[in-house]
Amino acid sequence: MRHQRIIELLAQREFVTTTDIRQVTGASLATTQRDLTALARSGALTRLHGGATPAAPHGETRLLAAYLARGRHALDRHDLSGVEHALQQALEACARIRRAAPRPRRSAVTQVAGEPPVLHRQPPAQRQCPDRDQVD
Repeated sequence: MRHQRIIELLAQREFVTTTDIRQVTGASLATTQRDLTALARSGALTRLHGGATPAAPHGETRLLAAYLARGRHALDRHDLSGVEHALQQALEACARIRRAAPRPRRSAVTQVAGEPPVLHRQPPAQRQCPDRDQVD
């Protein structure tokens, strides 16, 4: 049941923190971390420090990690062109992962001068998503 709630939360957001998950499930931090580990092993999500994102293509995730490690090693060697090249590759991998991920739901935000913004979620029946070609 907790796993299903986590998956549903990820369907609504691009990133969820362990705190978000704990609030929804009522589980302890240790239980939440075990749940995220199990779901990541099953391929249902991608674990990140402090939370999770929807599952990314497994090969792309490994490539991204390799590019970032390559960039870190180049930085240790003070090889700035190597860092730049590795970061460009990492950004391209991120773009491919993002394109493969489900699109987040849209929300309306209202802000009155001098007050914090208010987020309005549209009910599923009223939600209208434009075609990808029509979005700027």
